[in-house]
Amino acid sequence: MNRKTNLLGILCLVIFLFTSYYSSAVIVTGKVIDTLKRPVAYASVYIKGTTKGTTTNENGIYSLDLAAGQYVLVFRMMGYTSYSAPISVNNDKVILNVTLHDETMQLKEVTIKAGEDPAYNMIRQAIKMRKHYKEQVNAYSCNVYIKGIQRITKHPEKLLGQDISNDMLGLIDTSNIIYLSESVSKFNFKQPDKIKEEMISSKVSGDNQAFSYNSASDMLFDFYESVMQIGGLSERGFISPIAPDAMLYYKYRLDGTYQENGNTVDKIQVIGRRKNDPVFRGYIYLEESGWRIYGTNLYLTKDAQIDFVDTLVINQTFVPVTNDIWMPVTNKFMFHFGALGFKGAGLYVGVNADYNVAPDFPKRYFGAEDLKIDTDANKKDTLYWHETRPVPLTIEEVNDYRKRDSIMAIRKSKKYLDSVDKKTNKFKPLGLFVTGYNYHDRYKKQNISFSAVLQSIQYNTVEGLRVGEKVSFSQELEHHREYSITPSAYYGFSDHRLNGGLGYYYNYKPEKFSSISVNVGRSAEQFNQVHPYSYIFNEVYTLLEKQNFMKLYQSDFINVKHSMELINGVQFTTSLKYESRSPLMNTDNFSLVKINRDFSSNDPQGLAPDGVPSFNPNKALLFDANFKINFAQHYYTRPYEKIIEGSKYPALNLYYKKGIAGVIGSNVNYDYVQASVDGKINMKMIGNSNWTVTAGKFLNNKDMYFMDYYHFQGNQTIFTNSGGFELLPYYKYSTNGQFVQANFEHHFGGLILNKFPLIRKLKLSEIAGVNYLTTNTLNQYGEFYVGVEKLHAFRVIFVSGFAEGQKTYATFRFGISSQGGVVSVR
Repeated sequence: MNRKTNLLGILCLVIFLFTSYYSSAVIVTGKVIDTLKRPVAYASVYIKGTTKGTTTNENGIYSLDLAAGQYVLVFRMMGYTSYSAPISVNNDKVILNVTLHDETMQLKEVTIKAGEDPAYNMIRQAIKMRKHYKEQVNAYSCNVYIKGIQRITKHPEKLLGQDISNDMLGLIDTSNIIYLSESVSKFNFKQPDKIKEEMISSKVSGDNQAFSYNSASDMLFDFYESVMQIGGLSERGFISPIAPDAMLYYKYRLDGTYQENGNTVDKIQVIGRRKNDPVFRGYIYLEESGWRIYGTNLYLTKDAQIDFVDTLVINQTFVPVTNDIWMPVTNKFMFHFGALGFKGAGLYVGVNADYNVAPDFPKRYFGAEDLKIDTDANKKDTLYWHETRPVPLTIEEVNDYRKRDSIMAIRKSKKYLDSVDKKTNKFKPLGLFVTGYNYHDRYKKQNISFSAVLQSIQYNTVEGLRVGEKVSFSQELEHHREYSITPSAYYGFSDHRLNGGLGYYYNYKPEKFSSISVNVGRSAEQFNQVHPYSYIFNEVYTLLEKQNFMKLYQSDFINVKHSMELINGVQFTTSLKYESRSPLMNTDNFSLVKINRDFSSNDPQGLAPDGVPSFNPNKALLFDANFKINFAQHYYTRPYEKIIEGSKYPALNLYYKKGIAGVIGSNVNYDYVQASVDGKINMKMIGNSNWTVTAGKFLNNKDMYFMDYYHFQGNQTIFTNSGGFELLPYYKYSTNGQFVQANFEHHFGGLILNKFPLIRKLKLSEIAGVNYLTTNTLNQYGEFYVGVEKLHAFRVIFVSGFAEGQKTYATFRFGISSQGGVVSVR
C-alpha cells in the first residue's frame, strides 16, 4: 500500500513540476507525509502571518504560487504537531517535503473539581467567549476555492428489473468518480446574515458548458452558533459543543495540551451524553489565550437521526488574520451514504484566502442576490486552472478530467447521440402499457412522450370505463427556454363522449419565470377546480366501496394564461378563460362488491336526484389575477437561470377573480377576492412548523353556479390529505359568501420517538397539526391530528374533528404527505 501510494505521489509531483515549467509563476511544491511515510491528506499549508495558503491533496501533495521573497510556511493538520519552515523564493522552483509528527501531548497542572475532567472548565471558558467571537467580525471578504468530488463505491447489478451499468452511472473505466468540480469565488459577509458571493470560475469534469453547484455559503459551518442547521439532514438542528447548554448534551475529556507556534492548544474529545441526541462527536481544539476555536474534527452519525447520509465529518482549521481575529482557512466536509444497494462517499474542501476583515462595502451592496455565477465562469482555460488552483489534483482526478473532457465531444456528437437514442428508443409494448413510452432525439433536444395505457384506463359512474391517451412533444431551446405541445383524447364507453384537448406551453424567459400557455378542449371537470379527489382514489372507492365522491360537469373551454416575475419576489399570474358548462349524470353503476348502497347523484349539493341535471347549461367568461409576494426573497443566479432560496418572512398571496357578464354569451356575474399568508417557523431543537391562513370573500355574487363557489380541500377517504382538511366533506360547506381558513403543522424531527430504542431505528418523525374553518354558514369547524412520518413523505395520523362545538368523529388517515400548507386560488 505504501509503495503504491508513494508512486502516485511521485507521479502527481512530476505533473505539477511539468506544468509549472511553462508558467511564469514561481511554484513552491512538495509532499507532506507522517512518520510512517504515509501521505497526510488535506493538511493546511499557509504563509505565517497571512491567510494565503492551500491544502494538500489526497496524496499529500501541495502547491503554492508565490512571488520572490522570504517566507515561513506553516503546515497544520489536526492530530499532528504543526511544522514551520523558512523558505527563500527567487526565480527557481522550490521543493519542500515535510514530515509531520503525531501530536505530543502533555497533561498540565490545573485546578479541577473533584472527579471532573479539566476539559469541563476549558469548555466553560469557551462558552463564555462564544458570543464574543460570533459577533467579533462585523464584516469580511475573502477568496474561496472549492473542490467537490463524489464517488460510487458499490452499486447493484439490477434495480427494479433494470440493468445498472457503469456507463449508466457516468463511471469511466475503473474510476468510481461520478462528479468532480472546482470553483473560485469572491465571498463577502456582513453581520448578522448578509451574504454576497460571485463565482468567478467554474469547472465540471466532462461538461465544459456546465456550472458548478459549489457555494462558499454551504461551507459556513459555524460552531459559535448554539444550534447548527444543516439543510436536508434533519428537521432539527445540531447542538454545538460550546453552546450555552452544551453540558446538558455533552461529556468532555481532555486528551492533552501542546504548544504550537507560541499558542497553547487543548485537544478535547466531545462525547454525547445520550447515544441518539442531535450532537457531534470527535475533537474540538481550543486556543487557551483567548479560548477560541483552533480547529475541529467533528462528525455526525446515524445515531444523531440524520437522513440520507450515514456519516458527515467536518474538519476546520483556524489561523490568525490579525492579532486577535482568527478565521477558518480550510473547511472540509466528507460524507458517506448507502441506499438500495448503492454505496458512495463525497468530499468537499474549501480554501479561504486573502481575508479582509475591515472591508468598505458601499451602501446597498448587499441585496437579495446571494450568489451570482459569471456568464464566462466556465470558459477558463487549462493554464488558468494550473495557476489558480490551490489544491493539486491527484492522478485519479487528472485522469477523470482528461478522459471525460476527451469523450465529451464524442458524446455530444450526432452520431453518438443517435446511437444512444437507437438503444433507448426501442419500443416495448409492456413498457407502453405500464410506464409509457418516450422517444428522444437528444441531438435536436426533442422528446415525444406517450402516457401509460394503464394510467389512461379509469372508471367513474359518469363516464363509465374511460380510456384515452396523452401525447407530449417538447423542445429545449437556448438559454434554458423550452416549449411543449400536448394533445390528448379520452373516450367514455358509458356516456359515449369523446373528450380531449390541445395544450401549448412556452417558457420564454426562465430567469424571470416568464411563461405563456394556451389550452383548448373538452373535459369532464370536478366542481372543485383544485381537484381534491384523485382519479385513483375515486376508482378504489367506486369499485370497492360503492362510493362516488367525485362530482363532474362538462366543460368546453379555451384558457390563456401568462405568468412572470415583475420584480424580485413578486410573481404575477393572470388568465382569461371562456367555458361552456353542461351538467353530467351517472350513466354506469358497476361495482366489484355487493353492498346494499346506491351510488349518490352526480349533484355535489345532493339536491337533484339521480338522473336529473344539477344545473342548467351556461357559459362563463372568467378573468383572474394573482400576486404572490415573497418579501425579502433571496436567490442566486446562474447564466439565464434564477434559483430561489426563499425568505425568512411569510409569503403573501393576493387573488382576484371576475365572472364577466354579457360578453360572448357569458351568464355569470361575480367578484371574488382572496388573501392568504403562509410561512415556516424554525424552532431549532424542537423542529419546524408550516402554517397558512387564508381569507376570501365574494364582493358580488349576483349570477353564479355551483362550480363558481369557493370549495375547500376536503377529505372523505382513509388517505391523508396533507395541507388540507382531513375530515371535512368535499362540498358540504362550499360558500359564495366569505370564509377564513387556517392550517398549522409541526414536524418534531424525532424529538420524542428518538428516546425509545426500538422505535428510533425506524427513524420516524412526529407530526401534529390543527385545521380551522369558519364561513358565513359555518360558525366553527376544527381538526386536530397527531402522527408519524418517514422521510417527510409516508405518514400515519390520528385525527379528531369538531363542528359547531360538537365532536364529529375520530379516525386514522395514512398516505403520502406534502410539506407546507396549501394555498388554493380559483
